[in-house]
Amino acid sequence: MKIAICDDQMVIHTELKKHLENYAKKRNLIMIYNDFTNGLDLIGSQNEYDIIFMDYQMAEIDGLETARQIRKKNTETAIIFLTSFPDIVFDTFEVNAYRFLVKPIDDDKLASALDSYLAENDESNFILIKTDEENKKLNINDIIYIEAADKYCNIRTNEGTVLYKKTLSEVETMLPEDKFFRCHRTYLVGFRHIVSHTSTDILFDNKERALISRLKLTPFKKAFTGYIKRYNFKKES
Repeated sequence: MKIAICDDQMVIHTELKKHLENYAKKRNLIMIYNDFTNGLDLIGSQNEYDIIFMDYQMAEIDGLETARQIRKKNTETAIIFLTSFPDIVFDTFEVNAYRFLVKPIDDDKLASALDSYLAENDESNFILIKTDEENKKLNINDIIYIEAADKYCNIRTNEGTVLYKKTLSEVETMLPEDKFFRCHRTYLVGFRHIVSHTSTDILFDNKERALISRLKLTPFKKAFTGYIKRYNFKKES
């Protein structure tokens, strides 16, 4: 597993790597680290990483702006923010942050985040769809939303749009209820990619929007709040 640590305090690098090595030994993993003390050096790196641990507050360029620049060229890397301020979780939605951890790092909370990452990148987290050109394997975490298109549907991902010759209702049964929600008769949305919402629509991290029907608004809010608690605030309990 290739890991980048971007924090302007080297003591955090040392502390975090101790936790990561403990985890790696228990899970029989090999971890390779690159250290960065500022966001500009990380942005300029040509290396690709499975996970980036990012300090939220740094000199010159902060963690959020660093993540924005990274997302322009890389939508796949999992970014885990390190912070002393838990309220920043909502800001991190903009850059599709995977998790955030509050300093000082807690072994159990770090392990929970890494366990989730490994589980989500397991084969069971993929769906196989058949198009006119090929059989295509999609990681469900890459699905931003799915939009009905007559009898078929368009699956919108980080890489583009795929026409799938099944109905929206059929695709809905293929995806986990705790990560997706049918917010409108024509839209099934992925919680992971939601930046914000109003009473009428949803904004995603790719700047596109989906409609929310009036009858779906209350259950959507409840489901989305539950997702936030499970996948973000869970580490604070």
